[in-house]
Amino acid sequence: MTRREWLTWAASAAWHPAAIRAAQPPRPPEDDPTALTVAGLARAYGERRLTPIDVTGAYLAAIDREDGALGAYVTVARERAVDETRRLLLRASALGTEPPLFGVPVAHKDLFATRGVRTTGGSRLHERWVPDEDADLVAAFTGAGAVLLGKTNTHELGGGVTTINPFFGTTHNPHDPTRIAGGSSGGSAAAVAARLALVATGSDTGGSVRIPAALCGCVGLKPTFGLLPTGGLLGACPTFDHAGLLTRTAEDAALVLAAVAPSGTGAPRGEAFLTRFRAAVERGLHGGRLGVARAYFCAGLDPGVAAAFDEALRTLSAAGARLADVDLGITAETYGGLFDPIAVSEIRATYRADWAARPEAFSRDFAAVFQGPPIPETALAAARVAREAFERRVATVLDEVDLLVMPTVPVTAPPIAGPIDGMRILRNTWAFNAARVPAVSVPCGNGAGGVPVGLQLVGPRFAEPELLAAAGAIERRLPLAAAASAIERRLPLAAAASAIERRLPLAAAARR
Repeated sequence: MTRREWLTWAASAAWHPAAIRAAQPPRPPEDDPTALTVAGLARAYGERRLTPIDVTGAYLAAIDREDGALGAYVTVARERAVDETRRLLLRASALGTEPPLFGVPVAHKDLFATRGVRTTGGSRLHERWVPDEDADLVAAFTGAGAVLLGKTNTHELGGGVTTINPFFGTTHNPHDPTRIAGGSSGGSAAAVAARLALVATGSDTGGSVRIPAALCGCVGLKPTFGLLPTGGLLGACPTFDHAGLLTRTAEDAALVLAAVAPSGTGAPRGEAFLTRFRAAVERGLHGGRLGVARAYFCAGLDPGVAAAFDEALRTLSAAGARLADVDLGITAETYGGLFDPIAVSEIRATYRADWAARPEAFSRDFAAVFQGPPIPETALAAARVAREAFERRVATVLDEVDLLVMPTVPVTAPPIAGPIDGMRILRNTWAFNAARVPAVSVPCGNGAGGVPVGLQLVGPRFAEPELLAAAGAIERRLPLAAAASAIERRLPLAAAASAIERRLPLAAAARR
């Protein structure tokens, strides 16, 4: 069978929704589609061991089996997944070529508008909204050949770090369902870590991609400010909002970013991006200058996080990286003077009219944003000046080292039942939204109870190829013990999650 004949056959088989869910010819266990990376999936397609029909069907079946307990998805876009798979195969058959993300199953955070698929924003404000158009990033994924599986759960309007949502349910951590997945892109991170999506989008205002990636044990990339488009995103803070990616590996993040980043941003894309990435992979870590940000970022670490971080530094040093302590000049007061005034004022501006018209549509936690005192104009102006100065400070330090390194989150995932210190969870990530530089969280080991710990790497603007290459090198040397996760054991997840929901009413959990 020729390549064109194969594509024509696959396209004809995808016309009916039942074909997506039907079992295809037997395949060996190592070809389980949900176990493959983006690169591995491309090889399986190229060798004709799998078709997008197999892959879409396998992921939809996994979602049906597992997500009732996990709570990663708000909406499963079954009809759109079927239609996109069919159209993708017809397109490839007609053109004789495959787009870069051919048949890659993707989940989109429920803050991104999706044509014909409900987009709630995790809020009662939008619970019945079905957009007519895709968000810019969603359209980029579809244009690159990805298949939309559904919309993932988020903290209400992206405004928190737990993804305990009072309206659409709690997302559980795949490694321990008694713990939070993190937020606000908790559904996306949980779906990727639990093999219910291969790639997922997220948004990151103060850490909302990197935090759940660290707590769930996957890769979370916040690119340079503006690199990924935010058109069609239900954002609230234009100064800090970034679109980001959740993937299984750093290499997957590089492949996806190269495919969906628009041109004209000042950054490489497509093959130019991948050429830089591969060159950086070839160079490795030997001789690389890594700035260890201990001051502020390593204060008050959980013992398990501290141990994993120290082991990561020893591994980096053994790989030939040159480590030197650096100080970004952050103190305990910096957040309150730099980040908070801008974020609060922009959230209020975004939702002021909705708050006036429909206060009952907001949870008690989110309503608190509107109930504080006004932000003085002098404080807001000072915060903007301080943000710009901090951006310059980070750029200066990154002239002296290649990358910065610190723990992504000072703690491992806390229990859903609490206590949960949101400001402590946010502590190590918000600064790089303010600095507008790329940052990635990569698994670096496990803390107490076998739950993941994340290592955060930060690079200069538009240095994503080198940043992801370094993340991949670390990833290969510090593998996460995924076999310890509940999702790998499968059966305990549903039972444990059900027990949690019986003990902990959702509304009460959301009010912490």
